[in-house]
Amino acid sequence: MLKAAIRSERKAEVVYESRVRVEAKSGGIKLVYLPIETKAIPMGMHGPIAKHYKIPEGTYTPHASTLDYVVGATAGCLMGTLNRALQVRKIATDGGRFHGEAVGELEVEDGVFVIRRIRMLVRLRAEESQREAAERVTEVYASQCPVYRTLAKAIDITTELDFQPIIAGAAQ
Repeated sequence: MLKAAIRSERKAEVVYESRVRVEAKSGGIKLVYLPIETKAIPMGMHGPIAKHYKIPEGTYTPHASTLDYVVGATAGCLMGTLNRALQVRKIATDGGRFHGEAVGELEVEDGVFVIRRIRMLVRLRAEESQREAAERVTEVYASQCPVYRTLAKAIDITTELDFQPIIAGAAQ
């Protein structure tokens, strides 16, 4: 019944189905097989997450959690989208000029970890004359990111630009 209700709310035709296989292993590890990837990706728990769920150290093999992967996937998609938007505006991002970091802020709700915020900090080294365009695109690019569009109603996702001017024509 629930599945039928969800399908009836769809507004667009499904154009792709991401098929993922998961194997549960001992010690809280899940092996996740993603499309195209040849090896399973281990997901599990570590430090603060294991402690919250009262899993004693030594009873699990530390791995990034599924929550870490959500933060990472969001950051990766946002960086790719912003990179393309900057390149379209002829702002070079190669040669170490562009990189980012993401921080996922988790809270506990009814005893369960929930990602509430993802804060992106992107650093861009570009000519001062490109600052205004870079700032403008950073303010609007996220709406073109599929992961942002998927999660933004549930998670507060922001991007801060750290613009570092370089001298035009100088060796980088």
